[in-house]
Amino acid sequence: MTDFAAIDFETANGRRSSVCSVGIVIVRGGEIVDKFYSLIQPTPNYYTYWTTEVHGLTRR
Repeated sequence: MTDFAAIDFETANGRRSSVCSVGIVIVRGGEIVDKFYSLIQPTPNYYTYWTTEVHGLTRR
């Protein structure tokens, strides 16, 4: 498989609905041709200690 899109979400806490960032990479012919990353402020804006340890994102 040399053509695909990879999507990664990070969450602020244990709830699946607490998405706080998203990253997308487009690969064609085995090469990265495009990428996107964005922070998202979840509602409520609550981060657990453990999720911050994993990805380094905080409420601020």
